[in-house]
Amino acid sequence: MNRSAPQSPVPKGPHDRFDTWLALTLSLWVDGVRRRSPTVVISISLATLALLVFAGFNLRINSDNVSLVADDLPARVNHEAFARLFPNLENGLFVVIDANTPELARKATALLSESLDDQEDLFDEVYLPGGGEFFERNGLLYRSPEELDEFGDQIARIQPIIAELERDPSIANMASLITKGLDALAGNDAFGEGWSEILDRVGNATIAVYSEYPVAISWEEMLLRGSSIESVTRRIIVVHPKLDFGNPLAGRAPVERIRSTARELELTADKGVRVRVTGNPALNYEELVGMMWDIGLGGVLCFAIVLGILFFALRSLQLVLACVISLLVGLVWTAAFAAAAIGHLNLVSLTFAVLFIGLGVDFGIHLAMRYGELVRAGVDHENALRGATQSVGGSLVICSITTAIGFFVFVPTQYLGVAELGLIAGVGMFMILFHTLTLLPALLTWGLRVPYESVANKSFAFGPDTGELLRRHPGAIVAGGGVLAALCLASLPHLRFDPNVIKMRNLETESVQTFNDLLEQAGTASPWFINSVAPDLAAAKERSERFRRLDTVELTISLNDYVPDNQDEKLEIIEDVAFLMDAPGGTPGAEATRVISVEEQVAALRRLHDYLSMAPAAEKTSTSSSSLRRSIDVLRGRLESFLATIAKDEDPRAALSSLESILLSGLPDQVARLRRSLEAQTIEMDDLPPDLRARMLTPEGLARIQVFPAEAMTDEASFERFVSSVMAIDPNAAGVAVNLLEFGRATRDSFRQALISAIVVIWLLLWLIWRRFSPVALATAPLALSSLLTCAFMAIFDIPFQFANVVVIPLLLGIG
Repeated sequence: MNRSAPQSPVPKGPHDRFDTWLALTLSLWVDGVRRRSPTVVISISLATLALLVFAGFNLRINSDNVSLVADDLPARVNHEAFARLFPNLENGLFVVIDANTPELARKATALLSESLDDQEDLFDEVYLPGGGEFFERNGLLYRSPEELDEFGDQIARIQPIIAELERDPSIANMASLITKGLDALAGNDAFGEGWSEILDRVGNATIAVYSEYPVAISWEEMLLRGSSIESVTRRIIVVHPKLDFGNPLAGRAPVERIRSTARELELTADKGVRVRVTGNPALNYEELVGMMWDIGLGGVLCFAIVLGILFFALRSLQLVLACVISLLVGLVWTAAFAAAAIGHLNLVSLTFAVLFIGLGVDFGIHLAMRYGELVRAGVDHENALRGATQSVGGSLVICSITTAIGFFVFVPTQYLGVAELGLIAGVGMFMILFHTLTLLPALLTWGLRVPYESVANKSFAFGPDTGELLRRHPGAIVAGGGVLAALCLASLPHLRFDPNVIKMRNLETESVQTFNDLLEQAGTASPWFINSVAPDLAAAKERSERFRRLDTVELTISLNDYVPDNQDEKLEIIEDVAFLMDAPGGTPGAEATRVISVEEQVAALRRLHDYLSMAPAAEKTSTSSSSLRRSIDVLRGRLESFLATIAKDEDPRAALSSLESILLSGLPDQVARLRRSLEAQTIEMDDLPPDLRARMLTPEGLARIQVFPAEAMTDEASFERFVSSVMAIDPNAAGVAVNLLEFGRATRDSFRQALISAIVVIWLLLWLIWRRFSPVALATAPLALSSLLTCAFMAIFDIPFQFANVVVIPLLLGIG
């Protein structure tokens, strides 16, 4: 068989002349490739090997998400300026410690922070916000006089118990104190809730004795109960790791070191402590691990699907292999271009490989299917290549240009994440076009020639022609499209953009879950506060006052705020509380060292059980009677069970010792901390710790102001209110909240710029080719409807635009 390929019709207009010229030019190129096919295949193979090595050594992954926007974006300029002056939390790790009791939280925090501080190979700085010796001694001065009065009242109520237990810290003495306390409570329930709390904790202790890891009861919670000073069971360590952003998993080493250190220190959930790590390095590390897994899996699945489609479409092993080889070679060349032009892949442009495979395979399918059809029709190899090129080559060129436009329109935007993706993938479209028209014909000529017999009985059509059905009902189809367009337009106001990058991440990871926990809180607990830099402390004080008047701001902190106000009044209250703590009985006596026998302890617990069975106090109290009666009943039942258990034990000494430890081991340390906090002295600016001054004031005198939000930063509206109000006072403010809002605005601007550019450029290109309105309109009407349908789908299912998916619509126009 040696038939010639069908010839193109005689040109009738500018469009036809352009098509004919392009088809002839491409066919001449492919003819030249065919005649030199061994040279072409060998040359491209050697070049591909060299480019693969080049890309492997020079293409890195940049995991710094701040670099996803242009250097001259105001928010990034402010961010970089602030980072040069003060420690930057953008790349800090938050180690969140939650414990069953405040004492456990404090102990775990101290152990972990000290251990991490010694590991200078991975951590530059480790500090505890509001922690350390200075705040342990002077923390009460940062409370209001009203709070200190309430604190003093609580200490006055509980001081006799503390004093008696310091004198004789035993189960027997505590049982006796409970009896005396309930007797004294009868008819006076001012401390009824406090006794209810004590009884509940004693009851819980009898159960904890037989747990694997018993947790001592919290005396801090009991000491502070009824005052406005909170007991804190969550503490946060801020860690500044040493990060190499050239390493794609820059956060891996510090995050894993923190976790392994916590395990070595036995800070685990079964021992009442939960340690979690979050912050940008942890978020980026866990996201990148998931992303690389997803991209790898997605790439494999995409490639498998592509192979299936190729076999289904081409029905020839030679055609499939030629297309696959051309596709993979094009991918290598594109990666080498990325290494040479940019030098790295960012968290967005990492996806270029999957996009390249999905889009690039179309080129080979079109040319190979037409080639297979001609071979099946009996056309010889030379004329089949020429005919396939003349038939679809021009379309491939135009499609390459329009698809590349869909990517290139993002290049001049301020959103570098998508701009770099656009440049890489846009150039990739021309890479795959080149190899489809060069390597693919060369392979089909030399090494993968398709015999006529292999395709003689195979069809290269996917199914029956639906054109006749469409031609019979054009009006209904056009009307249906118009109705769909109108419905889509009505849904567009419900489209939204979400700047919260946390929602883009895997909600199953520890770092995201922990960060979301922090985001649900406002005030000083929020990780998304704003930093403002004032020329000096006086200006910082004036600006802080302006910030505080905003409804969106809960509080501000500058170095001025670390010098408490009303110190004389506060110190007077603290001295009164200190006098209470030094009242008689507060010093351990001989009873503290006397060994109490097992029999005495058991007898004391039995007397307490018998006393609770009568419960005279619960019958005589009024407002507290309900909760107190419940606590008495619960403790009586638990004591009965505990006494029955140790009665069966051959040696009950261990159980009683454990009970005493759970009940009283935390008391001495807590009392010591309390007494230390009552040694507060007048604080002046020069008395503040040097590390605190360094975080809040530069050597040149520039003063930092931290501005904390009054509401949880959970949606764009809260971002907008908080950031806009603060930046109205200080346009140079910096912080994660500012970055997210401003980066979001830059992304939206980039989207609008790219969308308008794609529409204009593609229309101009098609107009230059066809020079008539009707074919341009026919080509773009389905694109407009599909874009509207995509947006409507996102609005209906409340899928917001965000930093990663804004490329969809411009790309849809280019590909379509």
